[in-house]
Amino acid sequence: MQTVTRLLLICPLLICLSAINGSAQTISPECAPGQEQLKAAEAAATQNDWAGAAIRYQEAAQVAPSCVEAIVNLGVIFNRLNQPDEAIKAFQRALKINPQLFAAHLNLGITYFRSARFGEAKEALGNALKLNPDHLQTRQLLALTLIGIEDFKEASVELEKLIKVMPPDAGTLKALGEVYMRLKRYPDAITSFEKSLQLDPKAAKTRLLLGEALDNSGQTDSAIQEIQRATEVDPQLREAHYALGHLYLKRSNFDLALAEFQKELELNPEMVLARFQIGKIYYQREKLDEAIPELTKVVEADKNFRPAIELLAQARMKQGSFDEAIALLERATTLDPKWPNAFALLGRAYTRAGKREEAKKAFATAQKLSADERKRLEDAVSKP
Repeated sequence: MQTVTRLLLICPLLICLSAINGSAQTISPECAPGQEQLKAAEAAATQNDWAGAAIRYQEAAQVAPSCVEAIVNLGVIFNRLNQPDEAIKAFQRALKINPQLFAAHLNLGITYFRSARFGEAKEALGNALKLNPDHLQTRQLLALTLIGIEDFKEASVELEKLIKVMPPDAGTLKALGEVYMRLKRYPDAITSFEKSLQLDPKAAKTRLLLGEALDNSGQTDSAIQEIQRATEVDPQLREAHYALGHLYLKRSNFDLALAEFQKELELNPEMVLARFQIGKIYYQREKLDEAIPELTKVVEADKNFRPAIELLAQARMKQGSFDEAIALLERATTLDPKWPNAFALLGRAYTRAGKREEAKKAFATAQKLSADERKRLEDAVSKP
């Protein structure tokens, strides 16, 4: 008995692909003319010789043009070679020969997914599920695809289906919790994260997410406890100390908040938001010599961070550096020409610098923008 070539497997993210046929079956008549090339291709793939395998599968597909096994495997090899466009062509070619080929639809969906072409991935994976509705890994990848296109409602539906039929899985429960967070279904998110942690108690990131869900549910004390536990499990966990700082700010505990933001910067020096909060706390404490360097770094790192620009301008005004404050606020007004506060602050800076006419214009613009915004809100409220 001669054996049919097995489909090679790729395992992006959560799933591995399945073969078209088992590995101990008679070779199909369509593939018989290319059996020697198929054997050579499989041998090359066994040695991780992807380029050699690609050549042999191409040869097999030339002598046996209806051999979908060779064509699909060729697409898988192209993925190994990081040639997604060629892989897509191979899977589409296989589907022209056999539109009911589950493995080709699935491989095509995976390739689109890995290329962040989520709309096309959704279609391909949906076609795969029509052929094999019980294939859990395909449904899992479809849920991730729906998250990729930010269709969180449908993603929750798919993940809920998975939870009901598959063995308990911490990763799937975590993903469902994150989707619930995006849908603002915080009690459901808490439940999903707690179930995930029962399966994987040392998952620090999941515990951080649980803390955020508790915070959004108004359970600040419990949120702090969970995020503190997350930092104990993983002292290097990024964003956890920032989240703790945010929670301490809500409780007006500025000393603890400042300490947490500083810890975040030690772990994550590029986190602009943590540095901004540090600068803001120093500013509120009238520690301008410490606030200004921090806020300056924020503005240098993110030239479009308007709140930091405005706060730095206010610090410069308190310091008496009116020209620098004016330059910053003029920049802020260009970033958001409809934001009245920037123009009001600019008017104050012009006034302090003795530029009365410029100040009048800035204040007039601020007043007009405020009136326009007030009218917009009134119109929105009055609509049925």
